[in-house]
Amino acid sequence: MDDCLVAYPDIALSTEEVLKEIGYGNTLPDERVLSLIRKLLLQLEKEVKPRYVYFVSEGEPEDMAVRIRGDLLATNAVITRLLEHSTLFAVFAATAGREFEQIQQAHKATDDMLVIYLLDVMGTLLVEKTGDCMEKHLEAAYPDMPHTNRFSPGYCNWHLMEQRKIFAILGQQPCGITLSDVCLMTPIKSISGIIGLGKDVQTGQYACRYCELETCYKRKK
Repeated sequence: MDDCLVAYPDIALSTEEVLKEIGYGNTLPDERVLSLIRKLLLQLEKEVKPRYVYFVSEGEPEDMAVRIRGDLLATNAVITRLLEHSTLFAVFAATAGREFEQIQQAHKATDDMLVIYLLDVMGTLLVEKTGDCMEKHLEAAYPDMPHTNRFSPGYCNWHLMEQRKIFAILGQQPCGITLSDVCLMTPIKSISGIIGLGKDVQTGQYACRYCELETCYKRKK
């Protein structure tokens, strides 16, 4: 269960991806913003070291939880239903890395709110693409086992405190990620969670109808 360093070209962010995430459609921002985005992306290419780790084990979904190696992850009924037919479970963590966090902290000291905002967006994209890279690795390792989407504490009211159990399975600081007393991760641009695998599993699109978080910015109208 070694953590994997992701080669930046495998998850390289593009200017177009960043513009889409910050809300630009067919309209381009002014040249200052474009120049700033390109400059930040060059810095990320040179300095960031995203990582991920996962551990695969047999397990069993229950009514409100998933049992893995004797550990009971209280995922709740919604996620348990979405993990239906899984016979293996990948518990994972992924991060944009401490190097990215150091870049953020250095720029925060300048109080340039545009840079701070752009880096926050880029960090989210980086860690999600690192998670995507992890899923591709998982698919290669288990080619005959379809998998579910990845689900993380905080999704569908899966309590954040459950991250302690995930970290207990992965080791207390997977990929250098630490947990605070209230189970917030450092580096902040990190994710953890679970993926189900099974011959009868179907990977579906994330659907807002499953989630009760009304304030989520990705909730579809």
